[in-house]
Amino acid sequence: MITHDLLDAYEAVKGEYELLPWGKRPDEKLWGAVDGLLLDLHLVKHGYATDGYEKFLEKELKRLCADDTVIERIRGMRM
Repeated sequence: MITHDLLDAYEAVKGEYELLPWGKRPDEKLWGAVDGLLLDLHLVKHGYATDGYEKFLEKELKRLCADDTVIERIRGMRM
């Protein structure tokens, strides 16, 4: 699950996974999920996604994020 701790690490290195120390690297799949969600939210914000994709994205956010506060935090992050 994507948590605030993961987002703290993500923001600390501005999304650059390779900058994290070896012993402190979270799961690469979750890291990639954050990248993907940020890109998708950017596309939605700028009108490049269909209504159907927006609904899919909402389900993905709920599936991948620990709670609503994590979802809101991701929505507030910039690429």
